[in-house]
Amino acid sequence: MSRTVSVCFDDGFRATADKVRAVFEARDLRATFCVLARPDLAEDPFIRAAPIADWSDWREAVAAGHEVAPHGWAHERLADLDTAAACAGLDRTLDAFAAELPGFDPRDQLFHLAYLAAPAPVVQHLAARTLGVRRALGRAGLNPPGGQKLGGDVDCVTFGDPAGELMTTRLTRFLAAEEGWLVLVLHGLDGEGWGPVPREVLERELDRLLDAGVRVAPAGQVMRERV
Repeated sequence: MSRTVSVCFDDGFRATADKVRAVFEARDLRATFCVLARPDLAEDPFIRAAPIADWSDWREAVAAGHEVAPHGWAHERLADLDTAAACAGLDRTLDAFAAELPGFDPRDQLFHLAYLAAPAPVVQHLAARTLGVRRALGRAGLNPPGGQKLGGDVDCVTFGDPAGELMTTRLTRFLAAEEGWLVLVLHGLDGEGWGPVPREVLERELDRLLDAGVRVAPAGQVMRERV
């Protein structure tokens, strides 16, 4: 049975990023951080309420082998914008990442949509420029075994409170009866962000996956292997 799990951390909370790096690196694993080009402009109350990491932090994370991927300009709800404005903002986001992260190429990176959704024309615009688009497609985060096309969709699942319990339940189901590639979206640890997960729960669940022989790998890396 072929099974892989990717754990994505959205929004770029500084304290969470430091803890995630420590947890993953202690197990010789690497995480996916999905971050904003201009978090200082975000209206989301969770983002405005907490310190957000900056480009120097993300360059250090990349140098350590973690994945830092685009999550949007300022966490806009893309469905609230007209198509031209939404696409222009996404292009501006990709340009900012290319300017700030050495070696960044959008064709080698997943775009991780804010709020896990965007109108079809916006998704199509991103698909033409990126490795693929991560969004909620109704499969509880499960992507079946087998290949995917360049620019294709990646399903994901996220959790509100109690996020730690809900993540544990989802992983129990995956380990018991599923195969393929499961993509989990978390936000903050230890009270930070929307649907925070206790650090000890993250550590326990990573160890459970590793003990079961499940591969844990960054989402973009897995997608590059599948196209």
